[in-house]
Amino acid sequence: MNRMTTLGLDERLERVLAYALFWISGLILLLFERNRNVRWHAAQSLVTFGSLWLVILVLQFLHGVVSLLPLLGWLIGFGLGLLINLLGWLVLLLWLWLMLMAWLRPDYRLPFFGQLADSLV
Repeated sequence: MNRMTTLGLDERLERVLAYALFWISGLILLLFERNRNVRWHAAQSLVTFGSLWLVILVLQFLHGVVSLLPLLGWLIGFGLGLLINLLGWLVLLLWLWLMLMAWLRPDYRLPFFGQLADSLV
């Protein structure tokens, strides 16, 4: 089943490309693609990785501010640093998982973010 899309690529490939550059590729495909399956995966990518990117950005800001405080700030900063690294690994694993699922299953949805993506498509 090689269905072509608005951009002239195979639908399966575009579903994977929706996750390739995290939320950026999701935004691009959401704006320019008309295929409903590709748009849905692009919306899920945008919602998922956009949210996680904002959370990591806020945590990095807090880490920078808190680490300026002596003693207690260093301990809290160490904990925030570990949390940021853990979230980074989670994002990497989620990215690989979503690209694999987009290739294998066109209807794969994440539990929370999938519902948010429905409202964008």
